[in-house]
Amino acid sequence: MTRLFISLYVGILVTMFIFLLVVDLIITSMFIDITNTIGAEQFDAEVQLLERLDSEISEDERKQLIQMIAEKNQLIIEEVSKADVPEMVLERLENHPVWFDDYQYNYFRAFTPVKYYRTSVDEENELIILSETIMYAVLFSFVFIFAGNSFLWLYGLHRKLRHLENAADKLSRGQLHERAPMKKRLRVGRLNQSFNEMAERIEQLLLGHKRLTHAVAHELRSPLFRLHLQMDTLEHAWPQDQQEHLRSIEEDIYQLDELVEEFLEYGKMERTELRLNAERINVPTFAKALCENLSIESDMNIALKLDISADTRLSADKLKLARALTNLLRNAFKYGHRQVTLSVYQADQQLVFSVEDDGKGIPGQYRQEIFQPYFRINNKEHERVSGYGLGLTICKEIAVMHSGQLIVEDSELGGAAFKLMLPNSGK
Repeated sequence: MTRLFISLYVGILVTMFIFLLVVDLIITSMFIDITNTIGAEQFDAEVQLLERLDSEISEDERKQLIQMIAEKNQLIIEEVSKADVPEMVLERLENHPVWFDDYQYNYFRAFTPVKYYRTSVDEENELIILSETIMYAVLFSFVFIFAGNSFLWLYGLHRKLRHLENAADKLSRGQLHERAPMKKRLRVGRLNQSFNEMAERIEQLLLGHKRLTHAVAHELRSPLFRLHLQMDTLEHAWPQDQQEHLRSIEEDIYQLDELVEEFLEYGKMERTELRLNAERINVPTFAKALCENLSIESDMNIALKLDISADTRLSADKLKLARALTNLLRNAFKYGHRQVTLSVYQADQQLVFSVEDDGKGIPGQYRQEIFQPYFRINNKEHERVSGYGLGLTICKEIAVMHSGQLIVEDSELGGAAFKLMLPNSGK
């Protein structure tokens, strides 16, 4: 980080130096001719005044006037012969009595007969010395202030980036709770906030992978153990008992398939691989077909209540919506006693799918946590229910993907009411 600070600071100083050189070049090449022309025009007026007074003053008075003009203009004026005047300047003086050039001496002609004079800046004049002193003072002040402010600004940025670097270093060494400081004096625009959001996402992903590994190891152990046990038992079982053991093996295989499917589905969601394939769904037809397909999985019948018109349609991903509602209804089968209800109705430009059961319900302290991955309620009422703690998480993600939400409330049946609310502005 120190090398970055030094390179940036040197880069800014070099840029400033190049800028000053370019400005000097532009002024010298483009504006100095204009300055010379203006100066020549002003000096021409004084030369014309001298020529008008020439017939009325003596040679000594002429010299005194020229000396006075020189002093007033901070110049040294000396008479030269025509041979000492460059040929190019002589050509110019034929058309204009004064010639100023930044790269050579300045010349003018006056009087009758014509005399030629050469002028140069009086470097020892107090005003010239003072002017140059002020110019260099301004230049050095500008350079000093610019360099100082640049140093302070870059040093402050260096300190802020240093905190980010330390946070990134700790994060890379496994300290997943490390975050960039959010104090105003330590923030670099929105970089700190973006860094923390990234760190939060990384922490959740890594923790999710750890939980996934742990959950896979834990959840696979039981059905695999039962499969091994059933296989050993099947080998020595009486023929009349083999069918029962095969059914048990089939149940364990189905459980393993369901477990792997949920893990894969959640893994895709964590990697944001899932994309919506939206289509216009006829909601009543969709809901009836869903209930019919699931009715064979449980002894409980699903009471379907449709408080919508027969041609109500919803723009959604049909497969993912079916997956979310299937998970909610299967949960209702697990936790309910005798009644499960799926209600569909319109509310505030939202289409609501409400899944209710007559079970024990969800205690208030768990209603936010149940949507977290791998979370399961540990109490006597829920001990008999198997699961992996991913079903509701997947339902929540599917709702968010559709710009909707999933909430849980108390049901009029006595248990829980899970409400999947999706935006639907019309038919």
